[in-house]
Amino acid sequence: MIEVDVALVPAAVPVRDPDILVVVDQIRASTTLTTLLDLGAPDVLITGSLDEARRLGRSTGRLLIGERRALRPRGFAFDNSPAMLERAGVRGRSAILSTTNGTAILRMVRRSPRVLIGCLRNARACAEAAIELAEADGTGIRVVCAGLKRRFAAEDAVAAGLIVARIVEIAGRRGAETSISDAARAAHRLYASYPTMLAALEDSSGGLTLHRIGQAEDIAYCAAVDTSDAVPVLRDGSPLRIERLGLPPR
Repeated sequence: MIEVDVALVPAAVPVRDPDILVVVDQIRASTTLTTLLDLGAPDVLITGSLDEARRLGRSTGRLLIGERRALRPRGFAFDNSPAMLERAGVRGRSAILSTTNGTAILRMVRRSPRVLIGCLRNARACAEAAIELAEADGTGIRVVCAGLKRRFAAEDAVAAGLIVARIVEIAGRRGAETSISDAARAAHRLYASYPTMLAALEDSSGGLTLHRIGQAEDIAYCAAVDTSDAVPVLRDGSPLRIERLGLPPR
């Protein structure tokens, strides 16, 4: 029996959670990290400090990517736009990412044994990986919504609901039983209430912000479902590091 839960806000996550965690910051950090791995980045360093990001950028020559209040910080090559990164042809470049909500939640769960990063684009791949790890470790799966300033964010809950649906579907196909918490059931129902994921993201606060800053192209990009087999995994350290699942820890 695989127990499946969703932390709809960051405060619902234990400091050191024994379950397999799937962190979701749908608009846009999770999507950006998945895109960078799809573009061949060997790894991505994560820091919550802009000054630390700039220092690491100078010392390593890595690409600086990030945002504060959805805008590109001074000295950064790109803001947190996955569509822009794909269009810019940053293929194969190692990067540093610093965002408002996504990097904060990753720092918060850094002590947990297994932390994956999920979004709509890699929902199926992430669900498959989480099931395999949960069965190997004998633990449950908890999808963690990054939220907006630690509050509920609909776009994260919708993506969490799709990941829950994929977990139930894949586990059932394998003959494994799942036990779904009330929070996971609520996220799934929210996801199922929208005709398309594009409609869901357009209806979210994150989608409204992207319209406001003139980056509406990211809404459709983030709304694509199951287009990636990349599963980002968090490696604890100083700084934090994101790698593609399957690489050995450094």
